[in-house]
Amino acid sequence: MNNTCPKCGEKLSPFYLKQNCPHCGVDLLYYKLDERLEADAAESERQVEKIRRFADILKASAVSTPLHIIRLVLFFTPLLSMCLTMYIADHKKVSLISFILGIVNHGFDIGAWSRDYLFSVLAIVLVIVLSLAVIINSLFSATEHGYVRNYAFSLVNTAVFVSLSLLVCVSGGAVRAGFYVTLAIYAAELLLHFFTGGKKLKLPTVAAVALCVVFAIVCSLIVPAKQDYPKLTKGDGITVVSFNTAAPWGTPLDDTASGDRAERFVDYMKNVSPSLIGTQELNSAWLEKLSSDMHEYDSYCVKRGGDEDENKSEMNGVFWLKEEFTAIETNTFWLSQTPEKESRFTYTDENGEEQEAGCNRICSYAVLNENKTNKKIAFLNTHLDNSSEEAIEFSARLLVERINGIKEKYGDITIILTGDFNQTDDGEAYKAVSAVLHNADDSNQTRATWQDWGYTDTGDKPIDFIFTSSDSSNYAVLDYAENGYISDHYGIKAEVKA
Repeated sequence: MNNTCPKCGEKLSPFYLKQNCPHCGVDLLYYKLDERLEADAAESERQVEKIRRFADILKASAVSTPLHIIRLVLFFTPLLSMCLTMYIADHKKVSLISFILGIVNHGFDIGAWSRDYLFSVLAIVLVIVLSLAVIINSLFSATEHGYVRNYAFSLVNTAVFVSLSLLVCVSGGAVRAGFYVTLAIYAAELLLHFFTGGKKLKLPTVAAVALCVVFAIVCSLIVPAKQDYPKLTKGDGITVVSFNTAAPWGTPLDDTASGDRAERFVDYMKNVSPSLIGTQELNSAWLEKLSSDMHEYDSYCVKRGGDEDENKSEMNGVFWLKEEFTAIETNTFWLSQTPEKESRFTYTDENGEEQEAGCNRICSYAVLNENKTNKKIAFLNTHLDNSSEEAIEFSARLLVERINGIKEKYGDITIILTGDFNQTDDGEAYKAVSAVLHNADDSNQTRATWQDWGYTDTGDKPIDFIFTSSDSSNYAVLDYAENGYISDHYGIKAEVKA
């Protein structure tokens, strides 16, 4: 029933179910039925005509000619071009894929992003958003002033993209192939707007395309100069480096591929020229590379065991310059209740359940004779657990016990311990070790050594340390990454007096 009477116009209750109007008595169902049916039919025709006109507009705007179809397809291609490397920002490649994987693997921590990385991410996000606006508007090209709106949306999209790209370059990044392909797509869009819009706005079209070319040239000229790794001044002591190499990790999508980083590590070490190097998370592929390209070093590396594949079979490698040292003893012990055999720390928790460390952990060491002075040096390198505080504390006690054992065996000997402790100086492991050795960091400045490839704010405290029983100086964080990240950690360096 209608809510009003078709004859007298009086309002009726929605729950009024009688056939006759209570006010005028007219038959509500049949009063002027033919006229009402004709009116309904006319209204239906009007609605169908609106839909037909809308469909005609969509067809005329999007698929009326081959050029319209090409233009429509072209609108979606930035989603593909952005899968190419768009920028080099914050020392890594940035594309739509690497950005998504970065969020999946590292979370969304905008506070950790550098300016060039932030601008590159904004460029990618706004390309997607504004491209959707261009697509929607293009579906109404056949309406009055539709072609003008097409120009306006595409020009805004292009201007925003280019402006953010210039900001990436100015703030330290650089454009790559994806930028040029995307800019070429925008230039093609403007031309297709011209050819599908009755060839109007000829001068603005030419000017816009010309500006795209100019912007491409300008961005290509703003390229950070590739720099040599800095040479560090060596003092009179023994230069010691500790470096978590993250060898099993990384991806070519953001320029953190393991093989590329191994090349950077070799180049960096040749400039630092350390006497001793302790590496954590070293694998066989890196060891082969370092043994081949750093032939001035001898090394001792043992797989910790318990890893799922060869690539992730980690070692705590110790390297020493052949001309400076001769090895007297090399050995490895596991940070567990059975240190002489491949094993993992286990314990019983407060609920009586058996627990264990996240993985096998080891300490490898070499007792060296300094060739010039015949002084003895014990160089130990370790990597504590990342998931069990009980394992970390047990490992620290075992390290102290073994260090004391080496002192008893060799007498007057300098102890050097390098490692990734997976905790800061607030942790119990640090306190236990620092009770028998001192931290070589004499800078009185805290600085994070784990940086998670720049994706995450990791605070301002180190988790990598160099400890020694002797005097030390010239501590430094090896944070140079202009040619790309070497690892998700920075290395550290110190001079130790034998």
